[in-house]
Amino acid sequence: MREVLYDRPQSLTPARFHYCPGCGHGVAHRLVAEAIDQLGLREKTVGVASVGCSIFIYNYLDLDMQEAAHGGAPAVAT
Repeated sequence: MREVLYDRPQSLTPARFHYCPGCGHGVAHRLVAEAIDQLGLREKTVGVASVGCSIFIYNYLDLDMQEAAHGGAPAVAT
């Protein structure tokens, strides 16, 4: 019998991360997806990402997403 050691969170798409080796974006995306699933907020969540590598989060999280200008994500989210 094989024990499941890793299960992809429902909010995380099956797309492979493209970030540079050692970058923490992939880990952060997985932690956010796990938290959204555990709290049951998937249908109530809208993600906001600003310019830069973080903008690609819309490829990895199965959520409604909004892009924002560089540094403007907090204002757009508010």
